[in-house]
Amino acid sequence: MAGGAKTGDLTPLEAHTWSPAALTIAGADSSGGAGLAADLRAFAASGVHGAFALTLVSAQNTAEFRAAQPVDAELVAAQIHAVLDDMPIAASKTGLLLTADTVAAVASMAARRLPQLVVDPVLVDGAGEPMLSPEAERSVATRLLPSARVVTPNHLEAGRLVGSDLGDEIEAWIDAAHELAAAGPEAVIVTGGRLQTGETITDVVVCNGKVRLLSAPRIDTRNVRGSGDIFSAAICAELAKGAELDAAIDRAHDLTTRAISVGATRRLGSGRGPVDPFAV
Repeated sequence: MAGGAKTGDLTPLEAHTWSPAALTIAGADSSGGAGLAADLRAFAASGVHGAFALTLVSAQNTAEFRAAQPVDAELVAAQIHAVLDDMPIAASKTGLLLTADTVAAVASMAARRLPQLVVDPVLVDGAGEPMLSPEAERSVATRLLPSARVVTPNHLEAGRLVGSDLGDEIEAWIDAAHELAAAGPEAVIVTGGRLQTGETITDVVVCNGKVRLLSAPRIDTRNVRGSGDIFSAAICAELAKGAELDAAIDRAHDLTTRAISVGATRRLGSGRGPVDPFAV
């Protein structure tokens, strides 16, 4: 290019200082609403370059999940290493890992190579049914969570991780968050969007041993596809930009609330439509 340096003339660090960079390790939703697509949209909306490692390919839309094919765990690991060997990744996150082999592969490099790891432990589907084998679920709890800086389960996933039904009692969520934080994470956020009752949605935050609640008015909409991914990815993006942890959580909560609100009346597909993280 005239007047510009050739890419080969730049070191990897020099070539990427133009933008903070974050890495997501997640699966592909063919409807573009959740998983990898949602993570990359949240990164972009937050002003962060998004790199990724693909864990599975799925055939799904807003109304139904039809099929999925996992990516071989060695190839997942190879994608992660390829990105980290070249880019100054400032924060990272996981989404749906699906298989025990993939969980093990990601966990084995988490402590050594994945900076400021945000674990979104995708353990259940939209109907609350398990998505991982018992072995993979145990591996998430015992091998991956100890290397995470932040963990963002919904209340159903938090219950599975601690081995009990948490119901809709906030005190039970707080206890579960403390238990998960004791495994190593600096912050655990148990999200309450899955509850179908009440005029307010409340998330429980346990950060460095302190408890606080994040609340937002419940929005009457079926378009919540990808909201959990957006929340965890926005936390990751804010950490990549250098935000303090509490501030990163608050900004991600605000972005997610706006994303749901702006997309509330739209119609895209016959089922649960996506949220819009580019809301201003």
